[in-house]
Amino acid sequence: MKFHLAQPKDVIYLWPDIKPLINKVIEHSNAEADAEVFFLPIYQGQQQLWIGLDSDKKGTIPCVLITEVLQYPLKTAMFVHVWATQSGHDYTPWVEAFEEVKDSARVNGCEFVEARARKGLAKKLVKESGWKEHQIIVTTEL
Repeated sequence: MKFHLAQPKDVIYLWPDIKPLINKVIEHSNAEADAEVFFLPIYQGQQQLWIGLDSDKKGTIPCVLITEVLQYPLKTAMFVHVWATQSGHDYTPWVEAFEEVKDSARVNGCEFVEARARKGLAKKLVKESGWKEHQIIVTTEL
């Protein structure tokens, strides 16, 4: 299993396969986005599309990430907007393959990687991969 950084010009060809995956994970959010809001920023190179490929599952895209380099006043971060798998589970092998993404973050001058994550993924990242839980985002509808 390995993550590959997609070229912005290729997103138009990949979109029919990855859009349902992105929308699947967005269903668990607060409906502040859908897959379509990511298309143009990826195509224009403002955000990055990572395709997780598994040599055992030829012809399918079992995992996608959407990242963005964010410049805070004192530090730079790579923010993970979307981390989706086909099954909605099976994150362990992808957590292990995440080094490629971290290397890209380092090359882009990032001091850290951050993500909004559901409790299950957050628990797995903290337990298995050395991530630290600094805050939890909760919401209430008005």
